[in-house]
Amino acid sequence: MGATGMSWFSAFITANLIGIGSNFDNCGTGIAYGSDKIKFPHWVNAIANMVGFCTALLGAYAGEIISRYLTVTEAEWAAFVVLICIGLFFWYAGYVHPLVSRQKQKMKIKKPGWKEGIILGLALSFTNVASGFGATVANAASLWATVASIAIWGYIMIWLGNWIGIGFIARLLGKYSSFAAGLLLILVGIHQIAG
Repeated sequence: MGATGMSWFSAFITANLIGIGSNFDNCGTGIAYGSDKIKFPHWVNAIANMVGFCTALLGAYAGEIISRYLTVTEAEWAAFVVLICIGLFFWYAGYVHPLVSRQKQKMKIKKPGWKEGIILGLALSFTNVASGFGATVANAASLWATVASIAIWGYIMIWLGNWIGIGFIARLLGKYSSFAAGLLLILVGIHQIAG
């Protein structure tokens, strides 16, 4: 495989890792609904991830524009910082915030409709902006590959989480999803400056 082939393959792998890492919270959302025996409709999933697609596109465009004004090394370090910060935020949101938050009671979940799809899409998309930015600012993956990966994996992760949202697997994934998401994004960040 030539240099171009390896470059394409590396960009493909990076885009998929970012897509997966950006969407562990989607898996947690699907698990939350599944654990309450609520089937997450495919069309609501599609709405949520269409919003995710738009926000990822926004972040990716911003990263591509900014990358024109940075050297390759500066861009790689910018991507590293952004992705590491997102990974650390996942850890904070998953493990530190629940300990310091005063709101301990479990929220009542109702069957999602189009309004919930849009709200969920926005709530789950904040990391998409930063992930899209982090990937394209260092030219680690093409803009469209990154955005498509984030949107596709977003859909898959909600569906997968909803499907397995009952029993031991749900509790296991729910407990470690923030850790896995944070670790994956941190590793992708490290890859930006090491690769």
